[in-house]
Amino acid sequence: MAREEETAPPPHETLRIPSRVRKPGDGAPLQMAATLYRSDAAPPAAGWPLVVFNHGSTAAGRRPAGQMLRFETQARYFLARGFAMLCPMRRGRGQSEGEYVEGYDPDPLKLGAGLRHGLDDLGAAIDFMRARPDIDASRMLVAGHSRGGLLSVAFAGQRPAGIVGSINFSGGWIDIKGAAETFTRDVLVRIAAGENGAGGLAAKGPVPSLWLYAENDGVFPPASVRRWHDAYTAAGGAAHLYIFGPLADADGHMLHERPALWQSAADAFLHQLGFRW
Repeated sequence: MAREEETAPPPHETLRIPSRVRKPGDGAPLQMAATLYRSDAAPPAAGWPLVVFNHGSTAAGRRPAGQMLRFETQARYFLARGFAMLCPMRRGRGQSEGEYVEGYDPDPLKLGAGLRHGLDDLGAAIDFMRARPDIDASRMLVAGHSRGGLLSVAFAGQRPAGIVGSINFSGGWIDIKGAAETFTRDVLVRIAAGENGAGGLAAKGPVPSLWLYAENDGVFPPASVRRWHDAYTAAGGAAHLYIFGPLADADGHMLHERPALWQSAADAFLHQLGFRW
């Protein structure tokens, strides 16, 4: 039997975060719901370093519309290493207000618009947390699963202020028919090259990223991932790629739920960034 502390959710609270989109009636900002995990102990003098963990596309509607994704497994990992962790639900997902505007249309223009909506929601969540006195706004990481993994790499490249790294679990941008390989590759190349105002090649260099995938990922095959990684790094991006062996009991797209596999790689990455615990 699992110990109680391994099955009970870590201490958390639900926050309401104003998005950058306003309601057509009263002009009030649409509210996004987010789960915040942090230690019960007093924060460090500079505040907790923060991980913002981003969800995926929520499986083209196959999840209940109001389901809050809380990523408890990942929260346990980061809390044990001295971080606070925020899990925001973007507009139209979980208990967040508004319509789901990221979409699944395979048209690259519509996929691009969806990515921009995701970046705006993530930016609103990070700006909200920067204003908190218990958060160290100079030591933030962005991380995420599936669509949230690519969103994290993109955000760190385009808006790097205070972002020291990103962790990409099985990331990519998907349309209703499957992996949008060309779109994902092109997004990564543009970000790494610093085009269209992206900050990937800022004065301090590209923001380091850790990419974690499994061989039997049924959404983003390893052959595609290797091509994305090679194109990204060739254009100037900083990424360390791990492709683990196939999961014995699940699709490899669920690697983020297997910390026993990726913990050592994540620990080494965090140490590289200067975090100690």
